[in-house]
Amino acid sequence: MQVSDNALKAAKKSLKKQESGQMKLKDLAKTIAGKLGDESVSSKKVKQWIEESSKFSVDGKVVSLKRQRSKSPKDPKEELTKASKKAKISDNEEDTGASAAVPKEVKGPAKWRESNKIVVMHTTDDEEGQAMTKKLCEMEQYFPFTSFEAPGCKEGLSAALVKQCTTGNGFAHPSPIQAQSWPILTQTVEGRKRDIVGIAETGSGKTLAFALPALSAMSAADSRKRRLPRMLVLSPTRELAMQSDDVLKEFGAVVNLKSLVVYGGVPKYTQTSELKKGDVDCIVATPGRIKDLIQEGTCDLSDVAFLVLDEADRMLDMGFEEDVRFIISQCKPKEKGRQTAMFSATWPASIQQIALEYMVEPVRVYVGFEPIVDSNGIKSVDDALAANKRVTQTIEVIEDRQREGRLREILNKVHSKRNNRILVFALYKKEAERIEYQLKRDGWDCCSIHGNKNQVARTTALASFKDGSCPLMVATDVAARGLDIPNVEHVINFTFPLTIEDYIHRIGKPPV
Repeated sequence: MQVSDNALKAAKKSLKKQESGQMKLKDLAKTIAGKLGDESVSSKKVKQWIEESSKFSVDGKVVSLKRQRSKSPKDPKEELTKASKKAKISDNEEDTGASAAVPKEVKGPAKWRESNKIVVMHTTDDEEGQAMTKKLCEMEQYFPFTSFEAPGCKEGLSAALVKQCTTGNGFAHPSPIQAQSWPILTQTVEGRKRDIVGIAETGSGKTLAFALPALSAMSAADSRKRRLPRMLVLSPTRELAMQSDDVLKEFGAVVNLKSLVVYGGVPKYTQTSELKKGDVDCIVATPGRIKDLIQEGTCDLSDVAFLVLDEADRMLDMGFEEDVRFIISQCKPKEKGRQTAMFSATWPASIQQIALEYMVEPVRVYVGFEPIVDSNGIKSVDDALAANKRVTQTIEVIEDRQREGRLREILNKVHSKRNNRILVFALYKKEAERIEYQLKRDGWDCCSIHGNKNQVARTTALASFKDGSCPLMVATDVAARGLDIPNVEHVINFTFPLTIEDYIHRIGKPPV
């Protein structure tokens, strides 16, 4: 059998394992080339075979299997069955009055939210808040944009940005948090656009959930003249800030908007020189560095009309609450139309307090939560911190001195071919350094990110892990929390973290 046949068979098998039935063509080609173990076969060659094969459908950067029809759609028996089913449904609706009791336009969004585990709620849970929750769920303006062709999506978002999603990145449809967040952030109701609190797991697509509405609104204004920043994204760590900046740079370039990332650990002069040019529209920053620039008079946030607090719970856990409050006070006041989006893993009292102080009746959007319906039909959620139910967890209790040997055994089992992404978490910087050194001595191709590494080294390590050139990485919580790294197959906790919140974020989401 030819190598190309083996490659196509392996590609077909990989796609069948995906829940969505599709993958990025580049990622699939890399995976298959690695599995073949033939140095003469490059991922570029595998990509060409897939594109030329009649078994696959390639749409932009995404590949899926072509669907085969089991029988002709013109089969008379099939048509007769379909017609009788339609008639039966129609008769049932007329007899029971179901259409009158539940408006047709409400059925779709309610069912979509339920199937995607989306719960929409008002800011508060008191009696008035419950009444407002019911009203929000029934408002047509806040029905989710389940496709890029939805009328609200075309009206509220820039056509160029939507095209970048579909043609540029090959997205088939918005992710659940994007579909529900976009109408809330773009639709004007009672003379204003709403604030939002998104409570969702890492990797749910939240960056585009807040980025596209803000970039669409800013692109409508003249951006040629000298200007102050109009969008600010606060992130708890450098890596998360850089990740958000990458997305804003990519999509901002489409509508001629410029993004700048600001964080500590590097010289200030490069950041201040960019700000002085007067052509920065979006700033992505860690709290400590942006506060320093504000106090020095280098950064003016008075025009910021789009404020995002990303991983707000983590920022408060890290002791940034005072800094966050100071930074928000430097932005345009909420009374003058500032729109604020906050993303968090939970809804603790500290987050609620900031939401009530600095936002105007924000809509809560829970992603991945089962709704709890009481006897009055009022929906609520149990937003206590919980692990992602789609991730399989295995817990082993062993002696401390046995951990390194057990780590090697696990890696030999799950990383034998050395081409799948494995993330190993350590608790302390020195521990991460020691594990990396030991794994390299044992012959593993390994990289790491932790506080003892400078920013250039951390960025290089993260890039090599993301592109698969070094698929085994050791990391600490501070360095890696909140990162959206695709296709991580296994997360190994060498040392359990100090808090259960860090553990929840370590295990993250299942591979896609």
